[in-house]
Amino acid sequence: MPKITFSYFPLRGARGEAIRFALHVAGADWENADMTWDQYQAKKASEKDLAWHNGMPVMIVDGKAYTQSLAQLRFAGKLSKLYPEDPVAAMAVDEAMDVCQDILTKCPQDPDAGVKKTKREEYAAGKMKSMMDLLAQRVGESGSAFMVGGDLTIADLVVYFLVKMIREGQFEHVPANYVDAWPQLAGLEKAVPEHPLVKAYYEKFPVSA
Repeated sequence: MPKITFSYFPLRGARGEAIRFALHVAGADWENADMTWDQYQAKKASEKDLAWHNGMPVMIVDGKAYTQSLAQLRFAGKLSKLYPEDPVAAMAVDEAMDVCQDILTKCPQDPDAGVKKTKREEYAAGKMKSMMDLLAQRVGESGSAFMVGGDLTIADLVVYFLVKMIREGQFEHVPANYVDAWPQLAGLEKAVPEHPLVKAYYEKFPVSA
């Protein structure tokens, strides 16, 4: 198994957490090398490798740096067997993760607080809702509480952390109970932390209050 160093900001429950989890489940030879914002800026200024100039997280595999969190998560998912070998199931996992990425990246921004509020409310009632509808549909089609098939995949981790972001108010002007409109997603939200692998991870790496 390759030697891996994973660098992200010291945040729990963000995009880095799914990658850390998958590496842990894989039993990989890996080091968690969190950085503060200032440390990252200093590293970026001193590095010629452009992977460090493309934002965090950065994963070093056998001495080579790689960027893009979803690419890193797929890699870690393959090591941990949390990414399906079946091509159709793998596409379903990719679809769910890419939909979550779209929900994040298409969320409106505006320097005017009033305009931002209006845009966010319209987004939550329109495009975001349609993407959440699709995620909920996929859970329903799986015949389980998970996105694809009957067990945990990296897609469930990505959806779970998206739901947590909404619950914790990180989507400004999107209500914390927004997800309650989709019982399938609320069910996934309950099922993921109860999965034996997830429970074991948080017992070893508890989130401080």
